[in-house]
Amino acid sequence: MADDGIFPWLGRDLPIWMLLLFAALPAVVAGIRQRQMTPWYFYGFGCALFAWPLVVVPALHALLIRPRFMSKEDRQRQRRADALALLEEPSIPSYPSRINELRRPSPAGVDRRRYVYGFIKPGEALELVREFEHPRNRRAVAYYHRGIHLGYVPKRHRWVADALDDGLRLAVIVEKVEMGWLFRRARSVRTRLVVFH
Repeated sequence: MADDGIFPWLGRDLPIWMLLLFAALPAVVAGIRQRQMTPWYFYGFGCALFAWPLVVVPALHALLIRPRFMSKEDRQRQRRADALALLEEPSIPSYPSRINELRRPSPAGVDRRRYVYGFIKPGEALELVREFEHPRNRRAVAYYHRGIHLGYVPKRHRWVADALDDGLRLAVIVEKVEMGWLFRRARSVRTRLVVFH
């Protein structure tokens, strides 16, 4: 009897529907934070069975803790968002450019425009490769993505080849991809060249 007076909040006297309702609070918070709701519901239900005010613990946990495991798509989306945020930084110099020769097939026979349509999005990082053996351009610099030759840095950006030859670190981030009207192909790709000193 003394226990009932001292600890009325333990939840032993609450109907089961109220415990289920309290247990849903962490699941709702997890859903808002775009996480799986089922584990958080069971976490909240366990706390509610012990003492219903403890439901605050998993609710705060769901609110404050970052997810340890992200899906591959979420990691790529986050990486692209971070790259685009890097372009917004005024302290980091970046220069606009674009991919030349996108309409031609790659040396391996890949349709570049179709590849860009399927795999390249704004914020995607590309690789610059210096091509010393290019037959028509001594300062040729190629764009690559996962081993696929996408095209070249425009000739008017000669400084890119000189910077790479001097050992300067350059990163390339896709700024905008313009898609075709009728076919599943990209029309053009605008990039930003980021210089790291």
